[in-house]
Amino acid sequence: MSFPRKVTIAAFLVPVMATVGTLALTDVAEGHAKATDVRVAAETEQFSLPALIHIPHYPLTPVQPSSTPVRLSGTGKPLDVSYTYQGQRHTITDFLQRSSTLGFLVLHDDKIVDERYFQGQNADSRFNSWSVGKSITAAAIGVALNEGKIRSVDDPVTRYVPELKGTGYDGVPLIDVLHMASGVKWDESNYFNFTTGATAAQLRLVLGTPLTDVAKESVSERPPGTKWNYDSMDSFVLAWVLSKATGQSLASYVQDKIWKPAGMKSTLYLGKDWAGNGLGYCCYHVTTRDLGRFGLLYLNQGKAQGKQVVPAAWVRDSTRVTVPINEPGQINSAGWGYGSQWWVAPTPGDYTANGVFGQNVYVSPRNHVVIVKTSQDVLTYSSHFAELATAFRAVADAVGGS
Repeated sequence: MSFPRKVTIAAFLVPVMATVGTLALTDVAEGHAKATDVRVAAETEQFSLPALIHIPHYPLTPVQPSSTPVRLSGTGKPLDVSYTYQGQRHTITDFLQRSSTLGFLVLHDDKIVDERYFQGQNADSRFNSWSVGKSITAAAIGVALNEGKIRSVDDPVTRYVPELKGTGYDGVPLIDVLHMASGVKWDESNYFNFTTGATAAQLRLVLGTPLTDVAKESVSERPPGTKWNYDSMDSFVLAWVLSKATGQSLASYVQDKIWKPAGMKSTLYLGKDWAGNGLGYCCYHVTTRDLGRFGLLYLNQGKAQGKQVVPAAWVRDSTRVTVPINEPGQINSAGWGYGSQWWVAPTPGDYTANGVFGQNVYVSPRNHVVIVKTSQDVLTYSSHFAELATAFRAVADAVGGS
């Protein structure tokens, strides 16, 4: 096992100059790519622990793209779109500026309608997906189900990962994990609390603890399927199930079943812990345009370049609410619902992959529109996610003519 060099407890106890921007990658090798420089992508702000742990101190695996990428035509220009939110009139440009946007892409089918980059970024910059990665991992789960590698979403987690017997995941159906309703005790309500939930797990990850060990410590808080509770460990467990069921690493399976067949153009760098376990819940380091191609894959019911990559039924079922506990308005005050690792918009039919600090792949099937936003919205992300549904609906309607 390799451990991070020059990462000590002391490093987390002093203020740092933190960014959630792009990566400059060197020393890239199969199975052990690493970020040797985190490039400051914008105005930096001073943070103390735990903001530091959102800097990628973890190894990365390169995921190779397609030799025949999906072509995106056109160059686009800034859209002049306005909308009303909480009684005030705003423009999409204003929203992008207020929410610390780094990259913005609007596609109408495969045509670029609007593409903008801020603070030194460009079309070749790679951004951390954060929890947008959950939706990519879920796509791979759908493929594994279609191949029969995973028998059913009703199977318990422990059918594939017996190491979790006797833990909070023992006997929990995969469908409840996909719905963020595993019943496992977990608090992800505050990313600036380093004692619990995702932030504590990430801190342990960068210090060398395998996330499999963290998962084995899980305890049940309630029966599965009874309450939605956002839980990044659920998504890591899904990635673990995928690896055990397929006999491949998360990176290898995503490369073979998603990245190459879906026609991605650039190499993806996928995060893993220091024991080699794919994270699954985050950390797909990717260009804005390839995130757009992923959105197009779902817009086209799982097809890319005439080939069915992700089963159409999986695309449909994972991007809509199928249980009452996940209905829009039930899980948060902004009116979002939740499918299987996708957020379901208040606007009927629309949905988004969503990541902390303002990462989004928003899909509007009725308008044939995909909207991608990468950001470093560290302090005001939650309020802007509430506004995003209104802002992106206005963009999709303007482009699609609804």
